[in-house]
Amino acid sequence: MGYLSVVVVVFALISGTLSGCASFSAVQSEPSYAIADTRDTRLGRGITAETHKHDAPSGFRLLGNGLDAFATRLLLMEAAEVSLDVQYYLYHDDTTARLFTHYLLRAADRGVRVRLLLDDFGHGGQEAMLSALAEHPNIAVRLFNPFSNRVLPYLDFVTRFSVAHRRMHNKSFIADNQAAIIGGRNIGDTYFSADIYTNFSDLDVLGIGGFASEVSEAFDLYWNHRLAVPIRYLAPEADADGLTAVRTQLDAARTGERSRNYLARLQSLGLLEELLEGQLEFSWAESVLIYDQPDKIINAVADNSGHLEPALKALLAARHSEALIISPYFIPGNTGVITFSDWVNAGARVVVLTNSLAANDVPMVHAGYAAYRKPLIRAGVQLWELRPQPDPSIRRAGGRKRPSDLAGSSRASLHAKTMVFDRSVLFVGSMNLDPRSINLNTEIGVLIFHEGLATHASDVFMAELPRHAWRLDIETSHRWWGQADALVWLDESTWPATPVSKDSEPEASAWSRFQMWLFGLLPIEGLL
Repeated sequence: MGYLSVVVVVFALISGTLSGCASFSAVQSEPSYAIADTRDTRLGRGITAETHKHDAPSGFRLLGNGLDAFATRLLLMEAAEVSLDVQYYLYHDDTTARLFTHYLLRAADRGVRVRLLLDDFGHGGQEAMLSALAEHPNIAVRLFNPFSNRVLPYLDFVTRFSVAHRRMHNKSFIADNQAAIIGGRNIGDTYFSADIYTNFSDLDVLGIGGFASEVSEAFDLYWNHRLAVPIRYLAPEADADGLTAVRTQLDAARTGERSRNYLARLQSLGLLEELLEGQLEFSWAESVLIYDQPDKIINAVADNSGHLEPALKALLAARHSEALIISPYFIPGNTGVITFSDWVNAGARVVVLTNSLAANDVPMVHAGYAAYRKPLIRAGVQLWELRPQPDPSIRRAGGRKRPSDLAGSSRASLHAKTMVFDRSVLFVGSMNLDPRSINLNTEIGVLIFHEGLATHASDVFMAELPRHAWRLDIETSHRWWGQADALVWLDESTWPATPVSKDSEPEASAWSRFQMWLFGLLPIEGLL
């Protein structure tokens, strides 16, 4: 979502206009809905039998490892007999995305209905491939909030800025209306531990039972919304030869060296064996699925009816003994600082993890956050920033990166959006704690009420934090002109803690620091 912020700000500065209307609102799409009764499918029989063993309506399993997250999706695609509903913001053209598409096509070939809903900003110009897929009788493809100019789509940020810069950021995957995955991951190598340069630290949750049908209801709202336009209206219609060509390309990608190496890594997963043997353990709990209504994209920014944010407000307004916040793009605003300060003053431990400038993929977004660091620390918040953790094994002499196998990565970046309250409530979703997620884009998430799961997530988070992040503090000194407060980054994996940097973003390039300084001068926080 960070790249979108760059595009939005650039075009907002150029255009100076905030009005416009969509060009595809008159398109009439045939409605379709989740297949309700799938209890007689293989997934349905197994999950129904398991559900009857528990009092709580839904079972959950966290997917923190990128390999686990991809393997789970792959096996669900292979197990599906009736339907696959897929909704994503970004859909890359790389190794894991091609594998993902290949297995979608395999499912369609054996009679599974596939509905693929993508935001029009995030598919990387793959209209020809998507149009060819839609020629399959069992595959339907729609693009959400499509750009009206199909040749120069970014011109819409000038001609219809008010709608064009607001995107569908939801991520959901549903198999047979029985198992669903939501969370932070899009479809692409960086999300599934397959990129040789950068891998995102991310989190999804797999849910079965009542949770899956709730995610299906949310998917249907978006699929049948007037902003969800069938690909045939947006790209030249393909033919049978086009589908054959795509099938050939996907087969070649699956058997290529990169794909074979990646699939071999999946074979060693313990989770894969558990899934195949039906021994995967779930935490059964009450939950609340929260999501923005799709009308959020076209409603006024000030109109928060149908937003998920009010559903979170009650939780955020409550007093807590502990709050752990993970958000890759974190811009709390003055209101957020006051909220966290109130929690601390009431006796809570408040811990926040976000990206450091060196780990952040968009320095502009970091600029919006940087001004709140000192106020947060003064309020008593424990503020941590993920460090990039370069791997010297994939660098050439002189520091230049070189290709390696798929297991290697030179840079880590935070992408998980998670909150844990009082070791009893866990939030997992697509929403960052920033103005764009709260006010502009659409998001989805789930509140899971399970002490064991929340406690486990908290324990792992706190144990791993010093190894993967720097803690920020303020060092006060007295100069001839008065008191001076400097930010200090501390490595707490050592004892005593080792200072890493003082008033200078550690391991960040001069270019990143310059961008952060420059964008920090602009009044653009509401767009980030």
